[in-house]
This record gives sequence, C-alpha cells and structure tokens, in this order.
Amino acid sequence: MSGEEPEAPNAEEDLSPGEAPPASQRARLAIALGAAFLLAAIVGVVVATGGSSDETASLPSGTCFEAWNEDPVAPTQDGTHAYTAHGYRQTLVTRLDRDSQIIDSPDEDDAPDDPSARCAVIFASPQPDFEPDFGVRVFDQGRWTGLAVAEKATLEQITDLQAEAVAESNSLLAASGKLQND
Repeated sequence: MSGEEPEAPNAEEDLSPGEAPPASQRARLAIALGAAFLLAAIVGVVVATGGSSDETASLPSGTCFEAWNEDPVAPTQDGTHAYTAHGYRQTLVTRLDRDSQIIDSPDEDDAPDDPSARCAVIFASPQPDFEPDFGVRVFDQGRWTGLAVAEKATLEQITDLQAEAVAESNSLLAASGKLQND
C-alpha cells in the first residue's frame, strides 16, 4: 500500500462520441443556462424601463408643466430652493381661478397666465410653510411668483391649498427643480 488514494475516473474521457454527460453535469449546465436567462431578463427590464434615477424620470406634459419646466428661472431658483430648503417633493400642478381656488377641470390649452385660469404649482404640505409666500407659486405676467405676492393671498388660503395638494398631487419635484411624473 502506498497510502495514496486511487484517482477517480474522468467521466469526460470515458464518454463515447455522441454519448450524453452524466446527470450531475447536466444539472450544472441547466442551472448555468437558467441563471444566464434570468440575468438577461433582469438586464432587459432595466434597459426597457430606463431605471429609476431622479433625473431620468419622464417629464409630464401640459401647458402648466411646460411653463414651469421650460422657464429659465423657476426650476433653477424656486424649484431647487423648494427641494433643498423646504424639503418639498409632492406637488400639485393645476390652475387657479380669480378667487385663488383650484379649478377642477382646467383647460390645458389656455395660456399659462390666463387671468381666469392661471397656472399654479402648489407644494404639498399638511402645515403652513415657514416662508408663507413660497407654498404656492403662480404664473403671473409672464413669470412665476408667490400667490401671496400676486394676489395678496392670506396665510389661511395658502395653507388650505397646500393641504389640498397633499391628497391631489400629480407630480414630483426633482432635485434639479423640474417637475416630473409621480
């Protein structure tokens, strides 16, 4: 006795041409193929959906969304300030009537600063903003401004609009200050 273990036979060497590999090799092959298909499916889903990055989320359409997102000042100043200093994420993009009330069925084809149905971005919040002028922005005379400035709205009106926006939000504010689909 030499104390050495006898070598296990090599299954591949013992196969005749056209003969199938043993069951253990077939199982490993099936598992490897299954894992490859699963990985391909996951990659396909991520590519098809475009991931979920904040900056790649789809931009909503409509006159008021476009008026905000395409404005040279609103996203970069008001939007980023709302995101960073105030912590806003949910927003309600809508139109307000002459009494600063939300219009239930706004006509998106009207001009953004139509006096009877002006575009508004309401930052959703269950309590008043520490900067009352900032909670509701309206498109007035070709620029975005606070509802308190444009209409001399009261703190109570702004608080009510922000609270209503919590349940009715239709977009998200991105870190870039632009509005995106929620």
